[in-house]
Order: sequence, then C-alpha cells, then structure tokens
Amino acid sequence: MVSPIVPATPAFDAAGTPCSPEYGDVYHSADSGPGQARHVFLGGNELPARWGGARVFTILETGFGLGLNFLATWQAWRADPAHPERLHFVSVEKHPYTLEGLATLHARYPEFASLAGELQAAWPLLLPGLHRLHFEDGRVTLTLAFGDVADILPKLRLAADAIYLDGFAPDRNPDMWTSAIMKTLARLARPGATAATYTTARSVREALAAAGFAPELRAGFGGKRQMLAARFAPRAPLRHGAPAPPQWSERRALVVGAGLAGAGVAERLVARGWKVELIERHAVPAAEASGMAAGIIHPQVSRDDSVLSRLTRAGFLYALRAWHALERRGHRFAWARCGVLQTARDAREERRMADSARALGNPADYVQYLPREEAGRRAGLSTRNGGLWFPEGGWVRPVDLVASLLEAARPGLTFFPGRTVNALVREGDRWLVLAPDGAPIAAAPVVVLANAHDAARLVPVATPLRRVRGQLTCLPPGSIEPPDAVVAGAGHLIPAVDGSAVVGSTYDFEDDDPEPSAEGHAGNLERLELLLPGSAARLDPARLAGTVGFRCVTPDRLPLIGALPDVEAAHTSTATRLASRGRDVPRLDGLYGAFGYASRGLTWAALGGEFLASAVEGEPLPLEGDLADAIDPARFALRRARRGKL
Repeated sequence: MVSPIVPATPAFDAAGTPCSPEYGDVYHSADSGPGQARHVFLGGNELPARWGGARVFTILETGFGLGLNFLATWQAWRADPAHPERLHFVSVEKHPYTLEGLATLHARYPEFASLAGELQAAWPLLLPGLHRLHFEDGRVTLTLAFGDVADILPKLRLAADAIYLDGFAPDRNPDMWTSAIMKTLARLARPGATAATYTTARSVREALAAAGFAPELRAGFGGKRQMLAARFAPRAPLRHGAPAPPQWSERRALVVGAGLAGAGVAERLVARGWKVELIERHAVPAAEASGMAAGIIHPQVSRDDSVLSRLTRAGFLYALRAWHALERRGHRFAWARCGVLQTARDAREERRMADSARALGNPADYVQYLPREEAGRRAGLSTRNGGLWFPEGGWVRPVDLVASLLEAARPGLTFFPGRTVNALVREGDRWLVLAPDGAPIAAAPVVVLANAHDAARLVPVATPLRRVRGQLTCLPPGSIEPPDAVVAGAGHLIPAVDGSAVVGSTYDFEDDDPEPSAEGHAGNLERLELLLPGSAARLDPARLAGTVGFRCVTPDRLPLIGALPDVEAAHTSTATRLASRGRDVPRLDGLYGAFGYASRGLTWAALGGEFLASAVEGEPLPLEGDLADAIDPARFALRRARRGKL
C-alpha cells in the first residue's frame, strides 16, 4: 500500500532561510534562493542557451521543495525569444508543502509573485502519484511526482534533456544521492543531457561517473566555492535507456471515433500543434455511449491502493483540471461538482470503507468516510448505511463535453461525419483509411483508433472486447425528491439533469437493442429502490424514458491506450515470447488506440488524451510506468506470448 503523503512544515533557520526540521538542512543558499536556482541549476545546465529552438525540452528534478527552480526556469522561458515550443518540468517531492505553506513561503520572493500565484492556483491535492499541471496555454507543463524518489524515479517514463539534482545535502539525506538513483537518472537521460547540483561530495561525483556522466567542478554560488555540473556520455548505449523522440513526416493525425475518447485525443493533439481529421461513422459526434443522458465521475478507493484505484485517481484529478481549463477558455457544458456518495451495501462493506479511508489517510477534500446520518445529510436523503464521500465528484452530460472538446480543437480539427472506416493500409510512411467501397477517406502518419469495440475489427489486439449494453432511466420531473448529490451503490442516482433525475445503469450482455426497454427501466427502478427506499413504487417502467449506450469492456476492465501491437510480428518473434516488458512487443508504427473505457469514459477520457498525445510527441508520460503498462494495448499479446499461446 502507498504511504500517505506527509507534508513539509514551513520552518526557518537562525538566519531566516527556509529549512527542513526533518532533514536539518536549508532549502537553498542563505545568499539567495532565486540566485542559486539561476546560477546552479539553469547555469549549470547551460540554460537557456541549450534549449534554444527546441520543439520540446524536458527537465527532470529531484526535490521540488519550494518550487524556486521551477519558477526561475519558467521565468527564463518567458524571457527567452528562442525558448522551446513546449517545456516539460518533471519534479519528484516526498514532502510537498500544503497550499497554505507554499503561499507563505512564496511571499518571501516577490520577483516570482505572478508566476507563484499561478502555481498556487493550480496546486494539487497532496496525493501519491503524478500530477500534471499546464501553464502558458499548455506550453509549460509541470508534472509533480509526489512520493519517495527511490520508488517514483524508476517508474517515470521520459527522456530528460537536463537534470536538476536538488535534494538536501548528501550527509543529511543520503537516500537521494545513491548509486542506484544515479543509474536510474542515466536510464532517463538523453545522450548529451546535462546535470547540475550545488554539492561537490566525492560520493556524488563517483556515483555520477559510474552511471555514465562526466562530472566537472565549476564556480559555486554565493559563499559556496564550487558546484558540480555533468554531461551524460555513456561508453555504450543503455539497453533500456531513454527512447529517441518519434520522427513524423508531418504532424497530422487521423482519429477514428468522435466520442469521449476520440474527442479527448483530438483536443490534446491539436493543443500541441497537430492537424487532426476526426472520422465518425454517425452523422454527429457522441452518438453512441457518449450520448447518454448523464454520467458520473469519482475515483475508485481500495485499502491496498490498487492499480485501478491509482488509475482512477489520476484520471479523476486530471479530468477536473482539464474541464476547468475548458471553462476558463469560454467553453460551457453541463456538469456539476455536487459530490458523490458511494454508499455501502451492508454493515460489512461499510466497515471496509471506513478502514480503507483511515488506512489511506487521504485528504478530506478527496475522499472521506461518513457514517449513515452524516452521509444522509450530505446527500440530502435518508441512507441505509454510511459510505465514502467524494466532495469533488459529480455528474457530466457527455455529449456537451464532447462538443466543448471539439470546439476547443478548432481550427486544427476537421470533422468527417457519416464515414465508415472499413480498413487500414500502410502506404510508405502513412496510414491510408479506406471506406467500404475501397476508396480512401484520408491518410496521415498517425492514426488513433478511438472507436470502442469496433477497433478490433480493424486491427487485432490479442483479446476479445465485449460490447455491454447500458440503459439509463430519466425520471419524470416531480416524481421523486432528487438528492443534493450523486448517490452510488448498487446503481447510481443523479440529481436533476434538465429537470429529470437519472437512475441507472443496466449492464446487459448479449443485448444489441439500441432502444430503451421497459425491462431495463424496471431493473433501474429496483436500483432506485435500494438507493432511495419507497421512491419507485408509483413509477411505471413502461411509461419511462431513457437512453442506451454500449460499453467497450476488456477482460481486466482497464482501457487500451497507447501504441498498438503488431500481433503478427509478435507471433513470430522469439524475443517477444521471452520478453519481460511490454516495450519489447513489436508495434504498428504510427498506429495507436484509445478504447475499452467501459463505464469510466468520463474518468479516462481527459487523461487518456493527454497520455496518448504525450506518447505520440515523445513527451514525458503523465502516468507512472507500471500504470502505463496496465493500460498498454500490447499487454494481452504479451501475456499470451509468455504462455506460448499467441
């Protein structure tokens, strides 16, 4: 189980310099924090000169601290007319400050006041894992990795151009400076990458040299005579070193499917300057599962902080940030952060929920356990049991969200409605998308399949995809007293959407009927009765309205997001049969997938789009490596290859 994040406490040494009582060391030189950031970390990495003219430049930092290195780097990016198109700053921090603590400390650095204010406004909840924050319309991206550096660093998927080594002094915090840490940094560094740190300890120089860096002493900052700079120049290429950035003949992509998944991918690619052609077999976007009356969003919570819990946490938090960003840009869609109450089915499950909430120690702004009476007060109805309360959760109308995403993607987006993709053909360095009559619809170096279960018709994924019918029931206005929040449990009850509360959802196998049925409504009324006893008796299933959508479900209930496998090549590859990593599975160059979102399209869509666009561009991934592997479209091919059944 992941340990709860323990925040840092603002403290100062005798000279008034911010310090850590836990480590007994200051956060920066007494001479000047901003001055140290510029001299040691930017200057030691020869910045801004080295990033001049780059399209993407990535900096990796060990120890975010007060964020002064990030603020100084961001400020330098702003001031440099030759700055990279996109700056990625990835920083690991075991003990981040609370928002209040950060604001208190930032007040000491007025030269960063404006940028610090933007950082504070975006500051995430103190939860384990990666938190991706966008600034400057996405041209500056900060990815905060909250957790122990020894645990987090090996899970990062990125290729660093520069490294800021900024832990506390080696004699105060030796775990930040081990040989293992330096070897991990080497696996994340591009050839020619630089590194810099204030420390000159012999042990650090030796560990850097052993990892393939060439260290040298340079003039230090303030009262410190020397500092350390290094360049990554290994004698031989590392077997699993940082990958080279993808090279595309043009930054143009075809996205097949205009639901939540496709719209999420399209918007993120266009935000990076790509031209996207969105192909949809229906006449309008969001015509299938994304056209449901409403959907709910909240994360999964488990005592062991499972892969599903971590993935839904990442997706939930990123979605909220992305949707707020859409609204700030003037895009409006129907949604409400009214809170979600996940009620327990019985006393035993309630005890499990309470134990999990206690053990995880998550911030109350993320999740908290509520006993029955308090749960009822929050939801605005009487409940049989207590449960988990997600104050930032709520409901969204997916069709509105899709429309907003597509609006945000214009003018870089071209929409092709009513076009069925019958086949994909590789022609040179491009994919050709063919209609049923064999005529080409469009061609591009990159194709993203975001067309749910239909993706498996176009390319094998080494696993069956199930098409599961889901029906929602829209309750007539005035038929029930709607709750104040979303209530979930055996089903879910959504407060008034256009005047009607919504209840659902069915989970129907082997049923392809696209129209709502009285039988489906009856099942939803049974769910309503469990959530709100006595409310369903006077409702006639035959007289109710609703919507139907079809989920695309994988065997492990996780989505398929990323580069698609070349199953035929994998079948004949001895290396793949013996492979221990998904990255060893052959891939179809330029062909990606974003499907299998099941019942969590709202949770996955924003993060899935960002993840896929990052992969296409060769940028740092917004998920840890084990989570990236968990959603890798090649995972089923890899599992079958290991069993000799591919």
